[in-house]
Amino acid sequence: MSAPFIWIGIPMIFSLILFFIRANRLITIIIGGGISAFLALLALTFKIESVFPLGPLSLEISSTFSILGRNFVITDSERFIVALMFSMCAFWTSGSRISGTNSFFVPNVLAIITLFMAALSVQPFLYAALIIEIAVLISIPIFFQRGQPVKQGIIRFLVFQTLAVPFILFSGWGFDSAPSSVDSQAIYFQAGVLLAIGLGLWLAIFPFHTWVPLLARDGHPYSAGFIFSMIPTTILIFFLDFFNTFSWLREQSLLLTISQILGIVMIVLGGLFAAFQRELTRLVGYAVMVEMGFSLLALSLNQVIGWQSYILILIPRIIGIAICTLAISIWKNKELNMDIDSFQGEFYKSTYTMVGFLVGWFTFSGLPLLPGFPTKLPILIGLSQISISSIIFVSIGLFGLLVAGFRFLAIIFSTSYKEYEIESESLLQKIFFSIGVVLLLAMGIFPSVFLNPFLEILSAFANLI
Repeated sequence: MSAPFIWIGIPMIFSLILFFIRANRLITIIIGGGISAFLALLALTFKIESVFPLGPLSLEISSTFSILGRNFVITDSERFIVALMFSMCAFWTSGSRISGTNSFFVPNVLAIITLFMAALSVQPFLYAALIIEIAVLISIPIFFQRGQPVKQGIIRFLVFQTLAVPFILFSGWGFDSAPSSVDSQAIYFQAGVLLAIGLGLWLAIFPFHTWVPLLARDGHPYSAGFIFSMIPTTILIFFLDFFNTFSWLREQSLLLTISQILGIVMIVLGGLFAAFQRELTRLVGYAVMVEMGFSLLALSLNQVIGWQSYILILIPRIIGIAICTLAISIWKNKELNMDIDSFQGEFYKSTYTMVGFLVGWFTFSGLPLLPGFPTKLPILIGLSQISISSIIFVSIGLFGLLVAGFRFLAIIFSTSYKEYEIESESLLQKIFFSIGVVLLLAMGIFPSVFLNPFLEILSAFANLI
């Protein structure tokens, strides 16, 4: 049996089964979340290319699976990436019941995560762009809302993601043909430019960022949160493979400088837009822009501390986005006005939901005692050794997020609880938000215990450490 069949073939089969029984929401959540958690645990337990005795029989998990002349390869060093992807799938699936997502969410999310794993493991890597595009197309139904047309933000998301595909394909063709070319340096440079444009479209990097706040506003908040967390996570890990494989990329000072400048621009724009934003649904979109900016800054450092931060900021980001978008989904299901000023006294009506949102938001802001602080601080320290002025601009962006958070905090406490009827929150809501808050606090207070184990992901990229 091969590792790609276990972690790609089997979950894809289950996603098809869940698609046909999606009308039974509880069963699909239990099966989808259960198979995802089991596959994550299996990735942490079983070593690839090892023989396991099963009584009189033995089982060997090989690393390669071939189909139609293409190889899917999952090595033992990539087991932690597999575990991350499927544990996050289980996490997102478990919250779908209380978020009010449609019946497509669970089967499609499982299929999307499976396709992401296929994209990360396919060889040659050119086919990864096509697989990711299929995952994007499959993600569109999770935004469908009965009786409502497909809105601008969803269409723009699809257009930008699709436009990235030809740039990635042409860049891959350039990387493959450059070694046999007379002018290999020129072809490498042209391929690098195409790769940068494709990744910019995929990751919503300035000036291709406009679909992020629009999708946050027009799509279902929880579905948009899944897209904001898992597509960038996959693309960022995919990009690490480029840096690991092509040493000349790590030596291009111009590329690193451009990454640093774009990262700062993303942080400043996201922070300032958030500080003056009145609509709650768009706030998470601007926080995602800031998070993408920090990933670019970590990349620009081109040091071990940068690569470690590049990985570590992924985990709090996913959890923070999940609980923030879940909170917004619950409020939208109550048909609340999403203008920030309309949340006066809301803390007394939905305490658990509000605490979850605030902890997630201040994680983005880098507030001490939350995981955004220990994961962003090394990036700021490394950046300070390059340019002090860059630290000033980054601080402006983070200050904008803090302003938005404290402004919202002041509004929700702006009146006495006696003026409002206290609303009870469901047990599932309390459990989910409690788990999310405890996880973020634990990661922030004890980062070496709860975050450092994820550094094993870098073992798949030996040239970077």
